[in-house]
Amino acid sequence: MLGMGLLLGSMSISADPALLYRDFTGSVQILINIQQEPLPNGSLINSLLSDGDVHRVELDESNATVSYRFASPVRKTSYLVRREGNVLVAQGTLKGASFSRRIAINAGPWLESMEWELADYAMSGSTQPLVFWVVNPFEAQAFEMQAIGERPENIMDNGQSVPAQRVRVRPAGFLAPFYSTLYWFRPTDGRFLRYEGVRGLPGTPLTVVELIGED
Repeated sequence: MLGMGLLLGSMSISADPALLYRDFTGSVQILINIQQEPLPNGSLINSLLSDGDVHRVELDESNATVSYRFASPVRKTSYLVRREGNVLVAQGTLKGASFSRRIAINAGPWLESMEWELADYAMSGSTQPLVFWVVNPFEAQAFEMQAIGERPENIMDNGQSVPAQRVRVRPAGFLAPFYSTLYWFRPTDGRFLRYEGVRGLPGTPLTVVELIGED
């Protein structure tokens, strides 16, 4: 799920260089800045959309999610999800109301920051499905998804044609034929380059996210 935005002021000076993305949905544009901060046993992906939404995803040493914090002042939402074995424990405020829930999952990985956590899979060139879990930030519900490596191809990046590895992400199970999104990654280092997908019901405009700057 995409969680990115303007650079957070609280980031460590040892954090990796920031990446700037542009998110277009119809005529609506959101600027995005995302940065990875090292932790003793993993890393923290700090993100903030220019509309004020904040995403912080904690990864372990295998690049799987162990906790996720989401805050959206516009949506009156602020909560934390953490993994406890095969349960995701969510608590906070959702759409202005306090909530607490335990979401049963299986032993599969939780990959909340797909832009980061699918990089190794993309670089491997595998076409075998990778099944994982993701939390929808606006509903605080978990969904089982699958990533499928597709053909490498060239895409436009800042006005230049560059090689990219395409990965399709769709629901696991019987819903797979009805919905999918596309991610493109740089094959040399796994950098997330582009996303295309519809975030809503049929008729919702296509969303395109593209990398526009690297520090």
